[in-house]
Amino acid sequence: MNTKSIPAKQPVCDTDLSDLTTGDVKILAGGMLYFLRHELLEEDAAEKCLECYPCMRELSEVVGNFEKMHLAFLKEKLGDKQKLAKAKLFFAAALSIGDLVTDIMMIVQYFQTRSLWGYAWASLGSLLINLTLQALATFAQNKAKPWQRQAKEQFFVWSLVKPGVDAWRVASGIAQEEGQAVNAQTELTANKSIELVAEAIPGTLIQLSAILMSESKPTRSAHFSFAFCILTAAFTSAITSWDWDLNKENRKSVRSFYGYIPSNVNGKMKVFASLYFLSAFNLLTRSFACVLFYIKSGISEVATLLGGELLIYFVIKGFRRDLWYWVPIYGGFGVFISWIFRWVIKVIVDWTAVVQFRHPNEVGGAYFTFSLGLTVVMGVVAALQYEKAVDDVGITDQDVELGEDNQIVGGEESGLEESTVVKIMMVACAGMVVSYATLLVSVKREYLHTFISTKTGNESTQELFTKSKEDEHRFTILETNEHKWEHKIGAEVKAWINERLPLWLEEPPEWFNDQRRSIIPDDFVTDPDILVRLRTNNVKEIIEQRRRSSLGEIFPTQTQTAGGDGVGEEEDR
Repeated sequence: MNTKSIPAKQPVCDTDLSDLTTGDVKILAGGMLYFLRHELLEEDAAEKCLECYPCMRELSEVVGNFEKMHLAFLKEKLGDKQKLAKAKLFFAAALSIGDLVTDIMMIVQYFQTRSLWGYAWASLGSLLINLTLQALATFAQNKAKPWQRQAKEQFFVWSLVKPGVDAWRVASGIAQEEGQAVNAQTELTANKSIELVAEAIPGTLIQLSAILMSESKPTRSAHFSFAFCILTAAFTSAITSWDWDLNKENRKSVRSFYGYIPSNVNGKMKVFASLYFLSAFNLLTRSFACVLFYIKSGISEVATLLGGELLIYFVIKGFRRDLWYWVPIYGGFGVFISWIFRWVIKVIVDWTAVVQFRHPNEVGGAYFTFSLGLTVVMGVVAALQYEKAVDDVGITDQDVELGEDNQIVGGEESGLEESTVVKIMMVACAGMVVSYATLLVSVKREYLHTFISTKTGNESTQELFTKSKEDEHRFTILETNEHKWEHKIGAEVKAWINERLPLWLEEPPEWFNDQRRSIIPDDFVTDPDILVRLRTNNVKEIIEQRRRSSLGEIFPTQTQTAGGDGVGEEEDR
């Protein structure tokens, strides 16, 4: 779509259908483009056209199926946007694959120098953990599929092309297949999260440590690989938040959280740039701070700092009774999974600042902002310590190592210069502050509260029921962990289920499928006859499959993830 042809204000045309001129038709075309940009759904844009232009209403009465034809035209105008969305996905996949390739390149380079073998093994371990976790996630996704399909999916993982395959599936709009745990969009998000935690963040730390602490001068390829790792992680972070907010189903079902990205092009560009640079500077600052703390005081100080930060986070979650994660898993295994998910999401937020995870079901808006501030403080303190350590430490005769021709080995040739490190840290900290400030002034004002919100995951989950009016949206509360709502509104939910079930069974709505029927607990249904009608053969089979496999408990039944809100097809609007 050529954005230059879109009017800045809504065009006005009150002409009757019989009096239309060529100029009026151009005005109407401009109005269609205007509503297409400013409305969330194509259906909403078409409805606005009929509402605002009398001649369009007349035309819909005269021409049969006019509304369908009009909607098809609007969707065709979105063709360029959809192509850009697909190109964006493939670009992200190319970056991920490129990052894996550069990591392998650095592993080979490290192994070529005996003094760098430790970095080589650390990098190799990080890469293998990443691939292993993705392989396990892929196995879980396709557990019900034949072994040939499993082998094919595992080949995609270990041949390093999995990011491209996931991007192609999302871009193609492939529906969730029977037997798969989640849809393509959710699988892509899960694999990206694994990549950040297991490979991008550790890889950044390892390569930065090699640059700052190696006995030899870092090569250009080392600097390039480190920068590529930072930029790839930042793009992954930015695109994750971007896709979730622009998803039309999210904006429609959870308007209080999704929709902070403006509709105009300039606003979108500012937000995306802010998301990208905030993540890049955040990862750079954290990495430098931890490595500098390690150089100053060893691994014990770094472990104490990060461990204490994690402990405080869990204490706060526990004090607010928000430790349970939103996925419907229970018992000892549920406690373990909740701890793992809480830890993983916190690491992603602390290191890459994924704005999507400011959702109350994740770390929350207040903690998200606190984490950014803490990272800046860590960066400043680490830089000052590093500078002070250099000033305080003198070089003695015993510290000087002579090589051939009595040349001093090490010194300024070892790693980066102290002044360079301090300058980089100051730029990174300032970049974080400027990026976050730019983000806050670029988003829609009504969403600013989500960046400082103290709302808990329990409160957010309960609002799925209490603040929704449509049955489909209210029903999603059954797809979340009962510990987060049962003690507060359990009785209200049960009463509502028993009230609506007879109607749903009599004339089943499209969303009330066998999968959704299967998650209604038996003790929620007070009428035995209704329960018998609810438990059809298909539903019984689904329940039995869930009992045989933990997959039905670990993964949400529909397309929920990353905040517990519905997710449909990605739409770059």
